[in-house]
Amino acid sequence: MRHITQKWKNGQTSDENTFLAINDRAIYTLDPRINKKQKAAQSKIYKTNPQFNKISTTLTGGFAIGSLDGSIRLYKEVGQNAKTLLPGLGDPIRAVDMSVDGTWIVATTQTYLLVIPTLCSDGKTGFETRMGKEKPKPKKL
Repeated sequence: MRHITQKWKNGQTSDENTFLAINDRAIYTLDPRINKKQKAAQSKIYKTNPQFNKISTTLTGGFAIGSLDGSIRLYKEVGQNAKTLLPGLGDPIRAVDMSVDGTWIVATTQTYLLVIPTLCSDGKTGFETRMGKEKPKPKKL
């Protein structure tokens, strides 16, 4: 596993027992209560290698995954394809976090921060719907 996090933002304050985990090319929902060697309750494995690196979740269970190529994918749930692919600027994402409601993403690289809004004109976020032409350009700090 490359990175592991709570299933929901601030999940450590609840009695939720599942976690989200990633490796280079897969996303897993891990459940330690499963009585098998493999603790994956759900998974999404890519045939290609998207080079997943970091993961962060929203309060409603949406999650963002940063990659070594600098891109950020927004998902509604494990097992589905990404709703939105935000292209990066080429530098590996070292960390990713977001606001509780998922309307803002902050990603770090070695030399700069990226701030990305995810709210669409219809009031939904890029986790819930494809952003398409409303896909924002990241603000580089």
